[in-house]
Amino acid sequence: MTTPTILSLATAVPDYQHRQMEIHDRWIAPYLDNRRARLLFREAQIDTRYSLFETVDFLAGQPGTQARNDLYLVTARRLGADAIARALALANLSPTEVDHFIVISCTGFDTPGLDVMLAADLQFRPDLRRSALIGMGCHAGLTGLDRALLELTARPQSRVLLLAVEFGTLHFQPGGSLENMVASAIFGDGLAAAVIGSAGPAVTGPRLLDTQTYSDYSQPGLMGFHLTDHGFHINLSMRIAKVLRDLTPTLVDNFLQKSGLTRAEVNFWGIHPGGAKIVEYLEAALELPEQALVFSRSVLRRYGNMSSATIFFVLDEIIRQGQPQPGDYGLLLSFGPGLTIELCLIQW
Repeated sequence: MTTPTILSLATAVPDYQHRQMEIHDRWIAPYLDNRRARLLFREAQIDTRYSLFETVDFLAGQPGTQARNDLYLVTARRLGADAIARALALANLSPTEVDHFIVISCTGFDTPGLDVMLAADLQFRPDLRRSALIGMGCHAGLTGLDRALLELTARPQSRVLLLAVEFGTLHFQPGGSLENMVASAIFGDGLAAAVIGSAGPAVTGPRLLDTQTYSDYSQPGLMGFHLTDHGFHINLSMRIAKVLRDLTPTLVDNFLQKSGLTRAEVNFWGIHPGGAKIVEYLEAALELPEQALVFSRSVLRRYGNMSSATIFFVLDEIIRQGQPQPGDYGLLLSFGPGLTIELCLIQW
């Protein structure tokens, strides 16, 4: 039996790119009303981010949740279709050859959701299997890969299409609380589409070898994304980076040991850059060599934190810039509410 493989990967962003400090100085400084905000923006190690918005005009009126969600659906439907089309073209597949469609998002939803809307728009088969991983947060991109792995283990000939859509800037909240300032300083908008299927020896994409989920249910309040009358309000504890630093090394070692590996045998590290401190702390805790997290830092610098879509941007950077060779191992890690850590072992 061939191993489930990522056959193609396509990333996408909205139309508007903004420089980090311009977002603060020309866009939202009056709405945060806190002198510390500029320092937080500057220390985020982000140069640019993308947004649905060219200006702050829509958000300035503190729109209600329905108005934000309506805009989410319209934009996600358009940009999602484009990302899917590119991913399918790269895999040399037509929409009718997709067997299972997984949609991931925590920044908008409806019922019937994007899975139904896009399946109709792109003329997928009526017997298409659909899954929606909604509201899970930043770690859910790897949750989606786990579900694809399960699908292909049960049905080896299936082809799974995965779409992660996140518009974090849609839920900007005014006010000078530390949480609002941090969220405003790091979150950006992005999408990713991937095709996963069984592949022969000629395919060079990474194979999915193993996955694992770990949740610390004693600390659910460390991060969250809570529905309000004016969009989603994010909760981010300043302790997150330290907690992940303490938990992750043992998890990683035990996970790799199941496959007979050690950290030294991992050629590429794809860590979700939830923030600069997370990357810095995990690099030290895992005792990684210099430049091991260059791909995570590059994505953070150019895009910010795009929640569940971010890990696919990191993987795309590894594939394009790292130029993995056959036999190389990669370890992907993402973190989200729960407190949840997802791990995925891949090999080229």
